[in-house]
Amino acid sequence: MLKLTTKLLCAISLLILATSVAQAFAKQDYRYEYVDRDHTFQEKKNLVGSLYLISLAVYPLTQWDTFKDDGSFRNYKNNLGKIVFDKDEPIWNWIIHPYAGSQLFLFYRANGFSRINSLAMSFISSALFEFTIEIYTEPASVQDLYQTPILGALIGIGLEEASLALLNLNNPIAKVVGHILNPSTLFWFYEGKVMISPTVDNKKRPGLFLTAEF
Repeated sequence: MLKLTTKLLCAISLLILATSVAQAFAKQDYRYEYVDRDHTFQEKKNLVGSLYLISLAVYPLTQWDTFKDDGSFRNYKNNLGKIVFDKDEPIWNWIIHPYAGSQLFLFYRANGFSRINSLAMSFISSALFEFTIEIYTEPASVQDLYQTPILGALIGIGLEEASLALLNLNNPIAKVVGHILNPSTLFWFYEGKVMISPTVDNKKRPGLFLTAEF
């Protein structure tokens, strides 16, 4: 009877301890990170194609006056294959295009690409936009071809580090700011949200179980 009581007390104590550990981890269920992985050619093609379709829709919506006044299929034919040094205002070349590039970079990071591969994929997406979409209104720009992906990647790395730090603070305001800096963390394709769960194996040894939320 004494042994049974002792075992029962031990079991209750272990249950209380396990509950306490679970509650502690419940405050930090998820840790925002990036999980790099390999991608098939089909996956890459689908992602590039998705961004391309979005660009087709967004370009006329965001620059309707330019699209309406300067755009034509005749211009498209004449601009096909041309590359020029554009004379855009500095805000476009040094702020808007690099920021757009940073979001391209973070989109690919959220889909499991390493930093170097995210830069490469950003180059592809940016070049496709310049050579097949923007030529409806103007020739492809030398500055945009390198500034969008390269400066975008540099800004993207900074936004990545800042957003992850904020998201992992488990503070509601910090999380909102983190998601604003890095919107790709809000979508279903973000592969880096890791769930941390306390576990106890058959030998009653405590541990942690990590699962990625896709």
